[in-house]
Amino acid sequence: MIDNKLLNSVLKKIDIYLSEKILDNEKPDFDKNVAFLLDGNKLIPVKKPKYIDINSLIGIERAKNLILNNTEKFVNGRAANNVLLWGERGTGKSSLVKALIPIFSDRGLRLIHVQRKDIFQLWFLYDLLEEFDNYRFILFLDDFSFEENQVEYKELKTVIDGGIKGVPDNVLFYVTSNRKNLIPVKFSDRNTDDTRFADTLEEKLSLVDRFGLRIGFFKMSQKTYLEIVDFYASLFGISMDKEKLHRLAIQFADENGVRNGRVALQFIKSL
Repeated sequence: MIDNKLLNSVLKKIDIYLSEKILDNEKPDFDKNVAFLLDGNKLIPVKKPKYIDINSLIGIERAKNLILNNTEKFVNGRAANNVLLWGERGTGKSSLVKALIPIFSDRGLRLIHVQRKDIFQLWFLYDLLEEFDNYRFILFLDDFSFEENQVEYKELKTVIDGGIKGVPDNVLFYVTSNRKNLIPVKFSDRNTDDTRFADTLEEKLSLVDRFGLRIGFFKMSQKTYLEIVDFYASLFGISMDKEKLHRLAIQFADENGVRNGRVALQFIKSL
């Protein structure tokens, strides 16, 4: 009779071994490619990454200055922080990270998009990236958060800290999320059977503590929204009386229930 526990243990070890070997043998070409997708235990180059001009991101000057300064230090080999960009949807969080590629790629910056399902493959990736110490790697987790019943965040804390080995000096995490704390924090957390309800809160907040730089993106003013509309109108060659353009843009935003850069672009595409 097959011992299922033993079989599962063996299969797990085989999977780990294969992961290590694949990442070890298939060396990615960081000279020719600047952006990658981590898919399982493979780094897949993005042949045509979406380049974004940072000057096209309007109304988030403070956020741009903060992330540019942090990334500048990073590519120069100085100490820098993991970054959490949190806040309102459609305000440029993900675009700001992507905009770093054309600015810093010539100086050795490489962007690796990590999907949720592959978080724990990072243990194997660390050893690989450490070999390429002439490059700097941003591990990009986009639109990331956990639900109340998803306890994987406890393991993610260890992954970001690097456990007993530590994270290579040439690796940082840049994460975007609509949630400030990545995990829902509720008033009901105070109503717990724990003898110290503060422990429950501390456990949830300890993940976000791994990010030394936390940048908030807030609701957009109508003035900023219309500035973005004007930018896209010029970019797409839309010729329309500005008063009419703005009136239609405001109506479009009202119908969508939000004013942001994404809605501004959608409005221009609707014309």
